[in-house]
Amino acid sequence: MTRFDPRARLEQFPILRTLKNRVLVFDGGMGTQLQLANLTLDDFRGLEGCNELLVETRPDVVQSIHERYFAAGADAVETNSFGGLPYVLAEFDIAHRAFELNKMAAEVARKAADKFSTKERPRFVAGSIGPGTKLVTLGHVSPHEMFEGYKIYAKGLLAGGADCLNIETCQDILQVKIAVNAARDAMAEIGREVPIFCTVTIETTGTMLVGSDIATAITTLEAMPVDVIGLNCATGPDLMQESVRHLGKTTTRTIMVMPNAGLPRNVGGKAVYDLTPAELARFQARFVTEFGVGVVGGCCGTTPEHVQAMAAAMKGLQPVERPKDYQPQLASLFHSVPLDQDSGPLIVGERTNANGSKKFKELMVAGDVEGMLQMAKEQVHEGSHVLDVCTAFVGRDEAGDMLKLLHPMVQQVTAPIMVDSTQIDVVEKALQVIPGRAIINSINLEDGEEKADALCRLAKRYGAMFVALTIDEEGMAKTADRKLAVAKRLHDIVVHRHGLNPGDLIFDPLTFTIGSGDEASRDAGVQTLEGIRLIKQHIPGVRTILGLSNISFGLDPYPRQILNSVYLAEARKYGLDAAIVHASKIIPLHKLDDEDKQVTLDLIHDRRREGYDPLFAFLGRFAGKKRVDSGSGNDENALPVEERLKKRIIDGNKNGIGKHLDEARQKYTPLQIINDILLDGMKVVGDLFGSGEMQLPFVLQSAECMKAAVALLQPHMEKVEGEAKGTMVLATVRGDVHDIGKNLVDIVVSNNGYRVVNLGIKVPVEQILEAAKEHKADAIGMSGLLVKSTVVMKENLELMSQRGIATPVICGGAALNRHYVENDLSAAYTSGPVYYGADAFSGLHIMDELTGRAKAKVVTQTPQPQKRLTSHRRMTRAEKEQLLQHAFAEYADSGVAPAPVVPTPPFWGASVVTPQELDLGTVLQYVNKKALYRLQWQYKQGKRSDEDYAKFVAETVEPRFRELAKRVKAEKTLEPRVVYGWWPCYSERNSLVVLDPRDRRTEISRFDFPRQPSGRRLCLADFFRKKDSGELDVVGFSLVTMGAVATHESERLFRENRFDEYLHFHGISVEGAEALAEYWHKRMRQQIGIAAEDSPVIEDLFKQKYQGSRYSFGYPACPNIEDQQKLLPLLEASRIGVTLSEEFQLVPEQSTSAIICHHPDAKYFNVSVMAPGS
Repeated sequence: MTRFDPRARLEQFPILRTLKNRVLVFDGGMGTQLQLANLTLDDFRGLEGCNELLVETRPDVVQSIHERYFAAGADAVETNSFGGLPYVLAEFDIAHRAFELNKMAAEVARKAADKFSTKERPRFVAGSIGPGTKLVTLGHVSPHEMFEGYKIYAKGLLAGGADCLNIETCQDILQVKIAVNAARDAMAEIGREVPIFCTVTIETTGTMLVGSDIATAITTLEAMPVDVIGLNCATGPDLMQESVRHLGKTTTRTIMVMPNAGLPRNVGGKAVYDLTPAELARFQARFVTEFGVGVVGGCCGTTPEHVQAMAAAMKGLQPVERPKDYQPQLASLFHSVPLDQDSGPLIVGERTNANGSKKFKELMVAGDVEGMLQMAKEQVHEGSHVLDVCTAFVGRDEAGDMLKLLHPMVQQVTAPIMVDSTQIDVVEKALQVIPGRAIINSINLEDGEEKADALCRLAKRYGAMFVALTIDEEGMAKTADRKLAVAKRLHDIVVHRHGLNPGDLIFDPLTFTIGSGDEASRDAGVQTLEGIRLIKQHIPGVRTILGLSNISFGLDPYPRQILNSVYLAEARKYGLDAAIVHASKIIPLHKLDDEDKQVTLDLIHDRRREGYDPLFAFLGRFAGKKRVDSGSGNDENALPVEERLKKRIIDGNKNGIGKHLDEARQKYTPLQIINDILLDGMKVVGDLFGSGEMQLPFVLQSAECMKAAVALLQPHMEKVEGEAKGTMVLATVRGDVHDIGKNLVDIVVSNNGYRVVNLGIKVPVEQILEAAKEHKADAIGMSGLLVKSTVVMKENLELMSQRGIATPVICGGAALNRHYVENDLSAAYTSGPVYYGADAFSGLHIMDELTGRAKAKVVTQTPQPQKRLTSHRRMTRAEKEQLLQHAFAEYADSGVAPAPVVPTPPFWGASVVTPQELDLGTVLQYVNKKALYRLQWQYKQGKRSDEDYAKFVAETVEPRFRELAKRVKAEKTLEPRVVYGWWPCYSERNSLVVLDPRDRRTEISRFDFPRQPSGRRLCLADFFRKKDSGELDVVGFSLVTMGAVATHESERLFRENRFDEYLHFHGISVEGAEALAEYWHKRMRQQIGIAAEDSPVIEDLFKQKYQGSRYSFGYPACPNIEDQQKLLPLLEASRIGVTLSEEFQLVPEQSTSAIICHHPDAKYFNVSVMAPGS
C-alpha cells in the first residue's frame, strides 16, 4: 500500500496541478449572495432557511452566483451544499433527499464551471461539506451516524461531478476525522477519487469550538489523507494571522485561507460587513508571500468584488514549496505533544491501566469514572505527556469499560491517549471516539502478520501511531540482535507494506527484571540498552520507548524507585525517546549520591567480579529505606517550621499553610509568628522586588499568602490595642477615579504589619484629614493618575499648611515624578514633610522609617526641599505652559494641506453598537500586550536577558493572558459597549466646529485645541478642511467601555483579598477598553474606505501604521479633558452606561473616548513645552 504523498498527488489531479504554477482562487460567500437575491418563501417551498433546496427550486439563482464568482476571477466555486448532511436536512423533514440534493448542487456548479473553463484555464467545482449542527465529541451525535451521513453527502457531490471535496468550517477535530474517512469510503464505492481539502474554524478564543488549537488540528490532519489544510470563517484575516503563520511553518500540505469579511454590523436588521476588497486582497497577498498559502478565497460577507481584488493580487504570485517532513506529534482534543521533548523523554503515564494499577482496577470495577478521571488528571499534573489507558480485566467487557472512560476523558484530560489493548475490536472502538492523534499500544508479531496487518489498517484509517514490541512468533526477543531483527521486520510491514511513516513507529525493545537473581536475566538491562542503540542506528526515523518499571519488577518500592530512575537516565544515553512510567516516582540523579548511582549502574551493566555481586550490594544498600516522590512536598517538610513558613510567604503558596501554622503555634505565639517569621518572609519579598528579581504579580501572591496566614492566626490572638506597626490613611484624590496604584500600596503596606485606612477614590481633602485625625495616622498617602490630580495634591498640601498640619504625606501616581514632589509639592507643604512614593514598596520603606522600624533612615533623613535654598527652583511644566498660553492660542499656518478626499460615512449622527456585534474574543485580540504585560501587570524584564524574558513571557505570562481571556468571556465580567458616529465639520483657526447633520449650517459643538508654540506649529484643527474652503469635512467620535461590571469585579477581587487576580483582571479590563477603542477605530476606517492603508499586523496598529488618527482627550494634541462634557451629549453616552465625574473623568474607569480624524498626515504630536518627540 503506497504512502500518502502530498507532493506526488499534485501531479495526479487537475485542481492540484494548478497549484504547481499559481495560487488557486476560490469563491466568496454563498449565503451573503443568496440574501441579496430577494428570494421568497415559495422559492424555499415553505422551508425557510433551507438554502440547499434552492439547487432544485432556483438553480438559476445559484448558478448565476457561481458565474459571478468565475467572472470575478475565481478558479473554483463551492457547491451550495453547506447543510447537506442527512441529519441536518432532517430538520426540514427531507433527510431522505440528501444524496439527490448534493448531486444537484454539484451539477449546478459544474454547469457554471464548464461555461467558463478553457484549455488554458480550467475551472473547478469544490464539493462543500459543512460541519453539521451536532458536535460528535460532546455526544450530540454518534460517530456511526455521523460517518454514514457524511458518506451519503460525499457520494452525492462525487456523482454530481465535484473536482474535490472541501470539508469546511470544521469545529470539532473528531468530526474532521470521521468526515475524511467517510469521504474516502464514498470514493471507493463510487469508483472515483478526488482530492480532499479541509478547513477548520478557529474562534476568537484561539481554538476550535470544542477547544482544539491550530497545532492540534495540524497534527491530526497531517496523519490523514488530506491534500489541502486551512482556515475559514469565524473571523476576518486580521485575527487569522497567528494560525496562518503556524500553518506556514509546520504543515507539509498546501494551505488554504478563506476569511470572513470581518465581523458584521447590524444595519436595519441586516448584516453589513466592513472589510473592503482591497484589505482582504492585501492580507491574502501577505499570507501567500510570507506564509506560503496556496489557496485563497472568502467566507461570510465576501463578495465577487472581494474575489476580483484577490484574483488581481494573486497575479504573478506562486505558492512556495511546502516542507517535506512534519515533526511527529500526538494530540489530545486540546493540545499537540511533540514526540521529541526538549528537556527529557516523552513521559507516558502508566497508572490508568487495570493491569498495572490496583487502585485504577478497583475504581473501574466499582464504576467510579470520576475517580479514574482524577487519576488521569493527577498524572498530567505530575508531568505525564501521554496517558496509557488499559481496561482489560478478566471477566469484564473491555470495550464497554474503555468507551465508558474515554467519552468523558477526551473532554476533560489534556494529554493524548495511548490505547493499550491486545484486542483489535477494542482498539478500533477506542480510535473511533478519540479526537486528535492517538497511539496504539501495541503492534507485534506474536500472532503472526495477519493481526499486524489489521492493526496497520486501523492506524492508517484513524491516523494513529504505534508502540511496536519486539515480539515475534518465537516469543519476546531477549538479545540486542534479536530485538533489532524483529524491529526491522515490523518496520517493513508498517512502512513498506502499509505506507505509514517511519515516524509513526515507537519501538519498545522490552526489558526484563534484573532484580530476581535469575542468571538468565542478569544481563537483561544491558541487552535492552544495546537494543535501543541498534534500533536507532539501523532504522532511521523511528523512536524508542520502554515500560520502565519492568526492569525492577519484584523489588521493594524504594529500590524499585532508585533502579527505575537510574535506568531511565542510562537508557537516555543510548537513545531512549520515551518511557511508560509513574512520573512523580522518578528521582532526579542529582538527588542521589555517587555511591547510590554507582552500585545501581553496576547492577544494570552486570559488573560482577570476584567478591562483589552488584545485585546483593544494591539490595543491601537500599534495604528498609522508604520511597520518596520527586516533587517538592517532602523537601519542604524537611525544613524547620520557621523556614517552611518563610518559604511559603516568599513562594506565595497558601495552600495547606494551616498545618504549618498549627505546628508553629506549639512554639510561638501568633504575634511572634507574624512579626518574626511571616514578616521576615515579606521583607525578603520586598528585597527581591527592589532588586528586580521578583515581579509584582508574584509579590501579590505573597501578600495573599500573608493575608491568609494572618486570618488563620487571628482566632488564636488576644486583641491588643496598637498591634499594628503604624497607620496610614490612603486615598485617591478628588476627581480621580483610578484606584489600582492606591490599592497596590494598601496590599503591600497592610501585609507588612501596618494598618491602612483606605478611603477609596475621588476623596476630598476634608475627608482625608478627618480620617487622619480619627485614626492617628503616622502618614497620609495621596494617589492620582491624572495630571490634574497633581494640582489637586498641591492644593491639598497648601490647605494643610494653612492649618498647621504636620503629618507626613506620601504622594504617588503615574502623573508624578520625584522632581515635582520634592520641589513643587514640598514647597506647598511648609508645615510638614512630603515624600515621593515611586511604587508600593517605596511607601512601605517610608513607613518603616517614619515609625522607627527601619535600621537606617534613607528617604526621610534628607532635609525637605523647602528647608533648603529655593531661590533657584525650576519652573514646573504647568507654570511654563501658563506663561505660553498666548502661544498656544495664537493662530499660525502649519502648512498642512487638505486631505485629497473627504470620505462619505455610512450614516450621520450617533449610533450604538449592539452587544451582538461586539465579540469579546475579537476585541481582546487587539490588546497591546506590551502595555498590558509590562505596565499594567508589571512583568518587567529586570535582570533577565532578552531571550530569557521572551521565554518567561511565552511560558508564564501568555498562558495567563489566554486563560484570563477565556474566563472573562465565560463569566461575562467584561461587557464591551460602543457608541460612535459621524458629523459634518470644518476648522476655524484653532477650533473644530461640529455641525448638525440635518442642517449643515447649524453649529452644535466647538472644540478648541492648543497650537504648538514652536516648530511646525501644528494644531489638531489643521487636519480638517477650513471654513473658507467652501467644502465641509467629516469627523468621527467614539466612546467605548468595558462596563460597570468590570469596576464591580475589580472591587470584589480586592475586597476578597484575591490580590493577584485583582491585578490581572484590572489590567485586562483597562487594556481591554483600549483594545476596544483600537478595534472600533479600525472598523470606522473600514466604513469610510481608508482601511486599505492599515498594516496587516495588529501590533503595528499601536504604532499608527494606518491612515488617520485617534485622539483622546487629556493627551498632548487635545489636553483639555473638560471637552468630554461636550462629547458625551453628542454621543448620548448614557445609552452605554458612561457618565462623567465632577472632574470630567469617564465612569466606569474602563472607558475611553476619541476624536477620529481621516487625514493621511494626522498622527500623534505634542503641543507641550517639551521638545518634539519627547
